[in-house]
Amino acid sequence: MRDKIELLMQETGCEQGEAELALELCGYEVEKAVAAIPRLFQNIAVLKAKFHDPGETLYGLLLVILNLKDQTLLRARFVVSYNPKVYATSLEQGWFDFEKFLYACRLWDGSLQSVSQELEQLAPTFFTSQDAAPFYSESPETPQDKGIDALRAFLGRRFDRGQLKLVAQRDVLDMGQFQQLGSETGRQRRSRTRRAPSGGSLILRIALEPQADGLAAGELRAGDLVTVTITDNRDIAQYLARLFGPGDGASSLLVPVEAVETGPKGEVGVRVRFSLGVCGDVNLPPDIRLKVVRRSAPRPWWKKLFHGT
Repeated sequence: MRDKIELLMQETGCEQGEAELALELCGYEVEKAVAAIPRLFQNIAVLKAKFHDPGETLYGLLLVILNLKDQTLLRARFVVSYNPKVYATSLEQGWFDFEKFLYACRLWDGSLQSVSQELEQLAPTFFTSQDAAPFYSESPETPQDKGIDALRAFLGRRFDRGQLKLVAQRDVLDMGQFQQLGSETGRQRRSRTRRAPSGGSLILRIALEPQADGLAAGELRAGDLVTVTITDNRDIAQYLARLFGPGDGASSLLVPVEAVETGPKGEVGVRVRFSLGVCGDVNLPPDIRLKVVRRSAPRPWWKKLFHGT
């Protein structure tokens, strides 16, 4: 039993109490417990908010994703615009649809790219401070007044705090819910051709950062994180590069691999996902080594230990 608990903790990164509960609920079968853990514990908080500064006639949205277990900031996205339609969106929609709308707002006329990026650069400092502690509560309720006041003070660094109108909602999800993108079912995702154009996505030309002791391109798989530079010379591509990146657009970005396929001559086709509707494609020799962050082990090694296979 102790070995099973230790293996489950190593495989999933869960705590001992979580491993014990998962095993108990799954009849002490390690394989079932590994699959069940993402659904058992609500460790992800999604903060959605909209704000309006009447003095400057500015409207904004923010999406912040927090890991409650590790007390860390996973993602912070902002848009600030003169367009009032930004403020008209509903906070009741799921986080993925909300993020999709936020990115769309960035491309509208009136969007202030520099202000949006300024807030994104300040966000990590705020959301790792004691002021942001109310947002890391495991309660699924909307943030209490103390959290809203702290967020208002944070936004008040750039806007008129006295006039600022702020509405926020926080959803607490388990990892399985968070990983489900929008309303698309797993069956629909599996039935799609891996790199086939979908939903009118914009496909950018990219380059992946090499690393002498890195992972061979032929060993890449969906879910890996790679370091990417946008090399596309089109105006829209250069605009998006500046939008996604922290600086002048030449900076590299850490993004997930969405699909990998092998071509007729052995080349490896890689598609990465920047945001909903924006992807990047590149073809590489299978033996070139790349800078890669693996999100999970190549195979569940505990299977070999328990099943002898």
